[in-house]
Amino acid sequence: MKYFIMLLLVLSFTFNNAIPQVTKGENPFDTETKLQDNLSKSLGDQLTSQELIPTGNVVDPNYYYIGPGDVFSLTVTPILPYPIVATISPSTILTIPRFGDISLNGLTIVQAQDSIQKFLQTRNKDLKCVLSLVKPRMCLVTIKGNVIFPNIYSIPASYQISTAINYANKVNPDKIPGNEVTAITKYNEQVREREKLFISSKIAPNANYYSRNVLVLNNNGNASNVDIEKSKVLNNPQFNPYVKEGDEIIVPFEFNDFPTISISGEINRPITLPYHTGDKTSLLLKFGYGFTTNADLNNIKLYIIEDNQQKEIPISIDNSGNLIGQDYDLTPGSVIVVGSKALPQNTQISTVAVYGEVHKPGIYVITEDKTRIKDVISEAGGFTQNAHLPLSKIYRFDKNAQFTMDTKRDFNESFQYSNLTLEDTTRFLIDMEYPKNYVSCDFDKLYNENNENFNVTLKNGDIVFIPKHPNQVYVYGQVKNPGYVEYVPNKTLEYYVQKAGGYSDGAEIKRSRIIRGRNLIWDKPDDNVFVNAGDQVYIPRYQDIPVWLEIQKYGTYAAIVGTIGSIINLLYSIYLTQTRK
Repeated sequence: MKYFIMLLLVLSFTFNNAIPQVTKGENPFDTETKLQDNLSKSLGDQLTSQELIPTGNVVDPNYYYIGPGDVFSLTVTPILPYPIVATISPSTILTIPRFGDISLNGLTIVQAQDSIQKFLQTRNKDLKCVLSLVKPRMCLVTIKGNVIFPNIYSIPASYQISTAINYANKVNPDKIPGNEVTAITKYNEQVREREKLFISSKIAPNANYYSRNVLVLNNNGNASNVDIEKSKVLNNPQFNPYVKEGDEIIVPFEFNDFPTISISGEINRPITLPYHTGDKTSLLLKFGYGFTTNADLNNIKLYIIEDNQQKEIPISIDNSGNLIGQDYDLTPGSVIVVGSKALPQNTQISTVAVYGEVHKPGIYVITEDKTRIKDVISEAGGFTQNAHLPLSKIYRFDKNAQFTMDTKRDFNESFQYSNLTLEDTTRFLIDMEYPKNYVSCDFDKLYNENNENFNVTLKNGDIVFIPKHPNQVYVYGQVKNPGYVEYVPNKTLEYYVQKAGGYSDGAEIKRSRIIRGRNLIWDKPDDNVFVNAGDQVYIPRYQDIPVWLEIQKYGTYAAIVGTIGSIINLLYSIYLTQTRK
């Protein structure tokens, strides 16, 4: 009897500590809030105790293997209705309050939940558990081979092998030498140019050999091949597993002449990949990541090599892109080609915009490459009295323009075969960096001088802008009173300089320039060159030349004079010698 009473007291104490008590008069909802706050605090402590690192992959509980340091939340209803935080021990043991320990070594999350369920039901068949991963453990893995930064990394066990490889290829410009950043950038630009060319052609470029041939050595003495491409298209981590403690990831280097398979044509990703024994037609279709809107689904052909002979096999798919009929085994060199539909003729209606100082600004329909600027201006009602033709422009934004530069590689390629001097590169770079999206058209000469060379044809999307007469010229630089000066027709640069108070000390008059408001071209002043309203007049100062350079310059002059004198003296001496003879 005494032992029975002691057993009841122990059970009562355990139960009271496992299930929070509601004091008299306390609201049950308040108790629930306290429990949730305690859970949040406990989880927060677990999360902040580990290094913050980017999330790599969504964890599939069917393939994630539990290891020491994983943090889980465990719910056991009805005994533990609120989740408890459970950390896996170094020996992969999970301790469940009131029930004891259970080993989860070598189990996935799904398998572990099933084992815990069976373990609990040996005590009470009505118990049900839910096991959820809260924070994956950190693993030390070695990544070597064809990566930018081979090293030993501490990364979450939620990272798949492909994510770990990407992590080893991550470039941080602040932590590596500038020459390495330059080399990596140059390589990436080359890859970009190659991809740009192949994507537009619909031909399959070669993929990296490692994408289907990564070798992983495990602590248990086993080795496995990782097929990153297959894992992606099948959405199956089995072929691209999560990292585990002690993994050695060996990324193979590229080499030539390995067997390949490819898919080209009207698919979202034309690609050439390493061939693996057992590859099927259905898998190669999936490597294309679906079809483009221009794909002819009735014109898909598989080409394989059998007995050293090329064989063409038409294949069929359903509306979802799945293979219908026989799923052929692929051979090295197999190719799928997806045909294209006939492109409809482009019947787009072309329009241009005319705004500013015209009587009827708006959008006008044109015949591309036939309608001329005078036709559109006439349709817009002509110019208003305030229109200023010297500043009028036609803007054109051509997506196929060849002069745009996106990278330093574009600049180097443009200058590669130039016959300009090396000193011209800076000026060339400036000109290429800021191209003007203008159509070459001088409205002033077209209308006031009747020069039909500027009656240009228009293209779809052109914008015609006729500005208001500014009635002023901006004068700045080495003048006494820089600023806006009232415009007077047919006046030269000298007139506007005088209106601005004349030249100030230090002005280098011979280098004065007129900067045209329409296109920012710099013109030399002359008696027959007039300033237009909206132009700028710039007067530079004398060039700041260091004293040592001035001394060097005059020293050079003196040396030249001395050399010439010596030559003259020598010739004179020779002359005297010849005369005496």
